[in-house]
Amino acid sequence: MSIPFLLLFGFVLSAFFSGVETGSYSLNRIRLRHDVREKEPSALRLEALLAYPHRFIFTMLIGNNLAIYLVSQQTTQLYLNRGMQSDYLCGGVLPWNAETAATVTLMIPLFLLAEMGPKNVFRTNADRLMRGLSVPMQLVSWMIFPLAWPLERLFRLFLRDEQMRHSGWGGYSKVMLMEQLAEGRQRGVITSYQSRMMDHVIAMHQMPIKLLMRPVKKSLTLPEEATVGDLKKAVGRRSGSELFLMKQQQVVGIIGLHEVIARQLSDEAPLRPLAQDALSIEVGRNIKSAFYRLRNNPRHVAAVVDGRGHLVGSIRIDDIARYIAKR
Repeated sequence: MSIPFLLLFGFVLSAFFSGVETGSYSLNRIRLRHDVREKEPSALRLEALLAYPHRFIFTMLIGNNLAIYLVSQQTTQLYLNRGMQSDYLCGGVLPWNAETAATVTLMIPLFLLAEMGPKNVFRTNADRLMRGLSVPMQLVSWMIFPLAWPLERLFRLFLRDEQMRHSGWGGYSKVMLMEQLAEGRQRGVITSYQSRMMDHVIAMHQMPIKLLMRPVKKSLTLPEEATVGDLKKAVGRRSGSELFLMKQQQVVGIIGLHEVIARQLSDEAPLRPLAQDALSIEVGRNIKSAFYRLRNNPRHVAAVVDGRGHLVGSIRIDDIARYIAKR
């Protein structure tokens, strides 16, 4: 083959590998998963390739190095064919030969045409280009697999299992996730209502629990020596499915109203034997923290307390669910 053709081929290959590497990071994962569920062929191919992120990146890096080597070798051969001497010293000090000339010649063209240019193009058109090139990417992955797989195995030796789980494509910063959601909304992958729900979830770590809690005045509370008769009177004044038993201003137990009803106790029966330990959450906590603690609690309800342990309100996991789903 002629040297110009091989040079052009090497530049195209290098641009391909550089662009695909950037495209893999910029790809809209929400849209990809949506299309995978729809059994879209290019999405299925991409999903299979990106299932092994380290192997995929190693494949692109190896391919790019091979392409750059081809360009460098052909440029060096071009200078040799023109009779450039191998032992010439520029200014009597710096060696100037075909290899040096090829390196200097290729610095700017490779940077612009095989690095910066394709990376910018793939970054702004990742979905369209990655899907359109999914077949060539698959073929290249098969061809370079014998080189990429050993590197992936070697890479795993230096990382613990936990690090491997967090070093793939699954991690999103808050800004990245917001950008993906905005793009998904614009393209119709998710509805505006779904997007608002996700916005609420993202903001949970910033919102204090007191914004959602039921104030103590609206919570169902009784002193620890209360009886079933006292509970019947209190239910008429305040709503709620749980009762907090109090000792002065501190919660000493929690009782589900359905448990009292199911036992059919007399009005004189004390409530304290029925009480269980109540989950307490500090009022300074955020909604995200409260959600995880409520999720692991069998009652899914907690007493909200201040720094002295005094009850200031209550919160249920249903309250957080309504916040997430509100329009």
